[in-house]
Formats: sequence, C-alpha cells, structure tokens
Amino acid sequence: MMLILASLTLAGPVKVAAWTASSTAANTDTAAYDASKLGDGKQSTAWVEGDDGAGLGAWVLFEFGGDKSISQVQVWGGNWYNTEYWGHYNRPKNIVLEFADGSTEEHTLADEQVPQLINLKAPKSTSTVKLRVKGIHSGKGVDTAIAEVKFFDGGATVSSATASSTAPADTDGNYNASNLVDGLSDSMWCEGNKKSDGTGEWVELRLARSASLTGLKIRNGAGFSTDLFKQVNRAATARVSFSDGSSEEITLKDLPMELPLSFASPRTTSSVRLSFTSAKKGTDYDDLCVSEITLVP
Repeated sequence: MMLILASLTLAGPVKVAAWTASSTAANTDTAAYDASKLGDGKQSTAWVEGDDGAGLGAWVLFEFGGDKSISQVQVWGGNWYNTEYWGHYNRPKNIVLEFADGSTEEHTLADEQVPQLINLKAPKSTSTVKLRVKGIHSGKGVDTAIAEVKFFDGGATVSSATASSTAPADTDGNYNASNLVDGLSDSMWCEGNKKSDGTGEWVELRLARSASLTGLKIRNGAGFSTDLFKQVNRAATARVSFSDGSSEEITLKDLPMELPLSFASPRTTSSVRLSFTSAKKGTDYDDLCVSEITLVP
C-alpha cells in the first residue's frame, strides 16, 4: 500500500463570489491570467500578477458575498499547466491573509508542486480574505503565479487517500490518490500496475471520524476532457467496502461527467474503499484513471 497524503481535510468548501487582483499579466492567444482562474476548479489555469518586479506585494481579494466561517485555506502555488511552467514562474513563499475585520495571519508555503493546506490559528467569520504575496520562491521568469485557492469551514471528512498503486509523475504533473479529493476536475489518480488494465486495483478514502454517508459522486477516467476521457482506461464496475466489513457492488456509466451513486442504505463508516472489478479500455493508455470522488452525507 502506498500512502499518498497523510492529512487532507477538504470538507465544507466555502464558495467565492468574486475575485479582484492588484494586477494581472497580459493575456496571450492561448491563455488568460485573471484572478477568477483561482476558483475555476482547474489546476491547469492560473492567476499571474502583472506588477513590475517579482510580484512582491501583489494581492488577490476573495469576496464571499457575506460572512462565512473560514478554518482552512488551500493554495496551489505557481503555474500548474505543466512542470516546465511551474519551474518558470515564481511561487509564493510567504503570504499574508487579511480578513474583513483588519486582522491578519502570515503563513509560509513550501516550494513544492503540491496543494498546501493552511490551518488558521482560529476559525474566522469574515466576508473577505485578501491574500498578499510577501515573499517568493524564485522561478526562471519574473512573474508570480498561483493556480488555485480554496477555502473551507470547520467540517472535516477525508483525512487520507491511499491507493494500491500510482502511475509515475510526468511533465503534466502527478497522479497521486490525493487528486481524487482535491476538488479539481483536471487532476486525476491513475494506477501504475503495468500488468493489468486496472482490474484489481483500489483506492481508499479514510475519514477523520466516522460519518453517515448516503452515497458518492465519481468523475471517472480523465473526466475533464471528452477526448482524454476516451484515451485512458475507466472503471466499469467496482466493489465499495466500508469499515464494518460490509460492501456493495456498483456499475459506472461510461460518461465524462460526475456520476452520482446512492448506497443501498445509509452507511456509518470511517473509510470507503473502491476496488475496481472491471475496466473499460482506453484508446491510447492502459492505465485506469479516476478524476474525482466526493462522499455524500
């Protein structure tokens, strides 16, 4: 078993109503860099500041449309379009979070291409959060980029994501099991067993505490692109197992969209494991992939 992420608390996402940035880099023929890219649910797009210099002092204001309780902030630092872009752009190192009441917290981010979860010192009731770049990890270029920022309230569900195997990272990024619960449509877990089409592989989501679940939602394959969806293997059937030893079988439609699946009855469990019992073959790659799994209370 490979442990992919030791602590991942992603319950209770807080919706952002509007984004405002201190500056934005000029758009190109193929990409836009406005602040709304920080909340579009894709790691392959990014906000890029357009200030003179390295981006120190650049900021983004997130507005929630009213007071919300914020306990955690998750940051995808840098431009995640691919590993070359990530190394080219500057990444935030020190950030200051300013809340609507004027209070602030400063946090340090590692120079790693992984989503970084910040636990606030105490939950904050606020209508806005301004994220200001105070220090950077230098890239080869001059602009600072952030791919995505998410906010969460105090509810915690998934504490770890594990998998039977994982495909090695490439220039497009990694295929870790943590991608199953990052809330992004264009990241995915892919198994790394070259001796199978994914049949017999599994992923497991472990909860921070036991919870009652009525079902799950799954975005099968490379679910963010119709063309890519057909290229990789997809799960056709699976066994869903719970911490009490019980299980049930599910069948997945072969569609590039989020599929809702209801359990036969509500399940109180501290873990959910999907063991894939058959797969639909892709046209180009013999790896089974799943983009996202959401547990439904």
